[in-house]
Amino acid sequence: MRQKNPKSHWAGLVLALTLLSGCATPPTLSPEAASAWTARQTVLKQLTTWQADGRIGVVSGQEGWHASFQWAQQDSGYRIDLIGPLGQGRVIVESNGQEVRIQTQDGQNWTAPDADDLLEQTLGVRLPVNGLRYWVRGLPEPGSTPVLQTDASGRLTRLEQNGWIIEYPAYAPTSILNLDLPERIVARRPDLSVKLVIEQWKL
Repeated sequence: MRQKNPKSHWAGLVLALTLLSGCATPPTLSPEAASAWTARQTVLKQLTTWQADGRIGVVSGQEGWHASFQWAQQDSGYRIDLIGPLGQGRVIVESNGQEVRIQTQDGQNWTAPDADDLLEQTLGVRLPVNGLRYWVRGLPEPGSTPVLQTDASGRLTRLEQNGWIIEYPAYAPTSILNLDLPERIVARRPDLSVKLVIEQWKL
């Protein structure tokens, strides 16, 4: 069902642009490429309810861990199940859009306003949950200035934002919306690397 995108589709068009309210019209692209990027953003922003299942690998310094994940997003609320990280069985990260709760396999619970901070306090790793809500769909996170690259179809191939470099080595077609969505994502900063392999999208 999945297929690698032909290399001819990777045009390597580099954009350095400022997003206003998360929207942009790339000034350096041809009208066709600019239209593809703008149209793709519009569709992806409407995709507010989705589920992604797959695998995650995290490397921090000399340490690392792997887990399966199930990420269910509904508007600003979400539930992320991490299965097997750091030998903990299942860790649940849940948010109602205002507060974040983490529950571990042994029944311990923690709450905080920010998911990134809370994960660092409880698991010892600062995962970019706030950014990944957007990056996983192939969108920049609103509110800051990204530097990005797209292919000729308007799909992100590389994004630099908030100290992270996010790359998109592969996309997979979906039957709903006739839209390719990321299949592999690599997010890196000097002290941390996060790799996602998405095995199934449910829209």
